[in-house]
Amino acid sequence: MPDPVSIDPPPGFVALPARGGFTERNGPWFEKTEADGRVLRGLHVLPRHLNALGIVHGGLLTAFIDAALGAAAWRASGRRCVTLSLNVEFLSHGRLGDWIEAEAHCAGFDSQVAHVSGRLYGRRHSIMTGQGLFALLRPGRALQALPSDPMLTDDATSQD
Repeated sequence: MPDPVSIDPPPGFVALPARGGFTERNGPWFEKTEADGRVLRGLHVLPRHLNALGIVHGGLLTAFIDAALGAAAWRASGRRCVTLSLNVEFLSHGRLGDWIEAEAHCAGFDSQVAHVSGRLYGRRHSIMTGQGLFALLRPGRALQALPSDPMLTDDATSQD
C-alpha cells in the first residue's frame, strides 16, 4: 500500500537511485545542487520513517546525515569513502509529512581521511548536527564482502 504522504520533492531536487536494501526501504532520498555548488539532500517523512512515539526514528536521521556527510567527503576528495567515526546531536524531531534537508561541508582531507560536518533541518527548526571522519578508499578499490560468519547464521543458533 502506498504511503499517504506526498513524496514529490521541492523544485530542483531529483531522486537519488536506491543503492541497496537500506535506501530502498528508507527512501526515497533526493538531491539538489545549488548555484554556489552546495549539495543538499532531502527526504519527505513517511509513515515508515516514524518510531513508536510518532516522530522520525533517530536511526533514520543518523543514517541520513551519515550519507550526506559521506557524499560531501566524496565530492571534496573525488574518492569513495566509508565512515570511521560519526557523532550526532539531536536538537529536535521530525514529524509525518515534514520535508527534511541535509547540508554538509568537508572541512578538509589528507591522503587517508576526510573531516566533515553538517546538519539536518526542517521548515521550522534544526533537527540534528553531525560530524564525521571518513576513510578515503584508494582509487579503483572495490569493497569485497567477507564470507558469512557461521555464528551469525540461523543454523548456528538452532538447538537440537
